[in-house]
Amino acid sequence: MSASTHDRPRHAAPTRKDVTDCRTDRIADRVRMNRVRGSEVALERRGGRTFLVTLPSR
Repeated sequence: MSASTHDRPRHAAPTRKDVTDCRTDRIADRVRMNRVRGSEVALERRGGRTFLVTLPSR
């Protein structure tokens, strides 16, 4: 049996968090709460909704 440790969590797929009703001064806080080290975070608009998207690190 091998033991391995990961120093950071990793996402297998992009994650999306709806921030449409979030105040703009709170979006930076949401980024910090949902960010995984080494990942990219972006805002995405779809169908009138705004999403905070975390893309997995490669």
